[in-house]
Amino acid sequence: MLIAQEKKKTNIVEYLLYMYQIEDIIRSLNLEIALIEKHIVNQFDQPEKVKLEIKAWYEKLIQELRDEEKEGSGHLNRLIKEVNELQAFHSKLLTIYQDEEYKSLYQKAKPILVELVKKSAGANLINEIDVALNGIYGLLVLKLKGSSISESTSEAMLNISRLLAHLSFQFHKSRRGELDLKESLN
Repeated sequence: MLIAQEKKKTNIVEYLLYMYQIEDIIRSLNLEIALIEKHIVNQFDQPEKVKLEIKAWYEKLIQELRDEEKEGSGHLNRLIKEVNELQAFHSKLLTIYQDEEYKSLYQKAKPILVELVKKSAGANLINEIDVALNGIYGLLVLKLKGSSISESTSEAMLNISRLLAHLSFQFHKSRRGELDLKESLN
């Protein structure tokens, strides 16, 4: 909860990746709050009041997963909404804002995104940003498992990571009202 709140304010991409991990952790603990409390909540060095807030946050997530029938897989609807907002902003950076740095990063990442779509045949990926996020999340999971990752995969995912980092930076700049459309149009 504490980490999620901070990430949502400062880096939307990190927030989404963190929440994907939280969804998986909840599922790995069978959506059982007692296990989550034991293995996660009680590990926080926080006052009891904060621990109760964290536990309530996990209970809410469990209920959302159940309500949305996503106990086994899939992302919460509110996370999908965030991904769709990022996709719309991604399109604006490429067209309306004419962000040249972003366009360059996108050109480097686009072939990798196409390849990821092919490799994830059957997955319910909704747009390019969803593909990018799921690619990065998959890489993080492999690293957590201690799997070896080829140099070419690492380099490819670095291109996607750079694209997502710039997207997140511009997204938050826009939310703060600091992205000047007039300056961006040529």
